[in-house]
Amino acid sequence: MSFGKKPPSAPPSSAPVAPPAPASRDPHGRSKLIPDEVWDGPKGKFLRELGLSPEDESNLVPNEASIAARIEEGRARLEERNTLAQRNIETRLAGAKVRPFFLIPDPCWNGATGLFLMTSLDLYPYDDWNVMYLAVDERTALVLDIAMHPNGNVSAFVEASAKFMVRAQEQMSKAHEAASITHDFAAYQTIREDVQMRVKALAMQFSRATIEAWEKNGPEGRSR
Repeated sequence: MSFGKKPPSAPPSSAPVAPPAPASRDPHGRSKLIPDEVWDGPKGKFLRELGLSPEDESNLVPNEASIAARIEEGRARLEERNTLAQRNIETRLAGAKVRPFFLIPDPCWNGATGLFLMTSLDLYPYDDWNVMYLAVDERTALVLDIAMHPNGNVSAFVEASAKFMVRAQEQMSKAHEAASITHDFAAYQTIREDVQMRVKALAMQFSRATIEAWEKNGPEGRSR
């Protein structure tokens, strides 16, 4: 599965963007969410007391180079997890096979919504929270009681994700507008963290639904 399709120019973000600092240690040359002048002013002390700092990843606005790097890093880590998951499952049943299922579905990661997730929320498709391992075949599923892989997108998950993302983007857009006016970046970060957690909670909801459908219906409970 290929994620993160993006235009050749730097992607848009729902975060307020400041010019990149000339002495930035960031290898991708990203702009800063909270400008250096804010860190040097009276609000800087308050932001540091909240555990933030100018060079934190959360303060760097993703660009095309950083997104490509994060996707490739995530893909490499996923390959390692795939190898480990397959090795572990074979210790339980010779010949058993599992493969990853992406909880927030493919359509959400390609195009504008995917750019929103990556640029505004720092969420990426190959990260642990978005992956569960499901059985490739009925023998594995039945003997080890692991839900069957749907071998494609689950329509109910696609629809629920699309509705959720519309609301999430609206909330982040309003937070961006407010921060641009008030420079209350602490409030912006609070909203951002809340939306991040709700995306992950949605993924967890899909995971539970997949397991519950299998427990209720067995091999007939697979979603198509």
